[in-house]
Amino acid sequence: MEGTPGVTVVQAAPEKRLRRRSGPVAGWVALLATSAHAGDPGVLDRLTAGQWLELPDTRLIDVAPRTSPGGSTLKVMTWSGGAYDSRRDAMLVWGGGHSDYAGNEVYAFDLRTQHWERLTEPSVADRARTPTYPDGQPRARHTYNYLEYVPALERVLCFGASGPWPGGGGEFSREVLEFDVGERRWTSGTRADVPPASGLLIGAQARLDPASGRIFFIGSQRAALQAYDPGTNRWSSGWTPVRVRVHATAAIDPVRREFMLIGSGGKAGAQALRWHLDRAGEAEDLTRRTSGDKQIEAAYAPGFDYDAATRQLVAWSGGTDVFVFDADETRWTRLPAATGNTVDPGPANPTGTYGRFRYAAGHDAFVLVNRADQNVLMYRPVRRPVPIIPR
Repeated sequence: MEGTPGVTVVQAAPEKRLRRRSGPVAGWVALLATSAHAGDPGVLDRLTAGQWLELPDTRLIDVAPRTSPGGSTLKVMTWSGGAYDSRRDAMLVWGGGHSDYAGNEVYAFDLRTQHWERLTEPSVADRARTPTYPDGQPRARHTYNYLEYVPALERVLCFGASGPWPGGGGEFSREVLEFDVGERRWTSGTRADVPPASGLLIGAQARLDPASGRIFFIGSQRAALQAYDPGTNRWSSGWTPVRVRVHATAAIDPVRREFMLIGSGGKAGAQALRWHLDRAGEAEDLTRRTSGDKQIEAAYAPGFDYDAATRQLVAWSGGTDVFVFDADETRWTRLPAATGNTVDPGPANPTGTYGRFRYAAGHDAFVLVNRADQNVLMYRPVRRPVPIIPR
């Protein structure tokens, strides 16, 4: 796409290769910014249902730049999310922004080798309120829950920009960026902007429907669900606008064809909204319908994703318990860790979990990146498949 009018392809600065591993290296992680843990490929196979696992020596901060480009490297996840690269079996994290962190580097955690890698180097930051830094790389921002990996493209899409370094102040671009994981570069100018009808980008949500290949998106305040087809580069609408509070997290149930959003945090109270993916219309407010252990609906940007093995949505917001949603009965069940569990993830990141809690189907486990100075955690759900009741 280089040389095409209106299209910008920016080669990210290559990662620093500080330490070379000896012997064969699986996949695309050949060189690491730092490495202190050899990894145990079989450890995930030994994880039993209902238990947590802490992967040793897997703190993101250990591969962060030694000199901060501005702000604190510990805040690279502040009000920011992540995406799961199903092709490379890796968690991707990108964030920062506002007055928290100026770095715009992309990180990847390879579940096979159990290593972090810094895929790109941070730009030299300035204090302008522009979508990019002087070198043309995307400006650091809060990414909330609007990062999503698209297997068909082998790229991460970033739907707009909010909370820029260093002044914050809400959204500053509705451009859809894409990051080529293999080439380690950002591209802009190829995709249609996020429609204004989708709401504000503060706390926005973007989740891929694996059945249709479309990405469903909604912002905050007065917002209407939108669907984006990355193959045709077209947005479609038709869903009724509704008020959406920030600090929530959305997930898709691809079998029941539902997009669900939960959480808000603090005094705002519970929030639980549900849309049908194939029938445009109004959102269903579930807060008066749900029963059971529903306190997760008021959590601050909880982790929330679909468990393909049990065909249920699972949420987490600190501690060892998870919350499982029975969509047919509209009932939440709080599941404690299994007997014998010895690992406690501790409190959730106070600025939210967003998309950093993802189900990795190849491992039948959830991966959690909670804080930059905390090891990566895995959780294997209790297998309780339920029948699907057509709506």
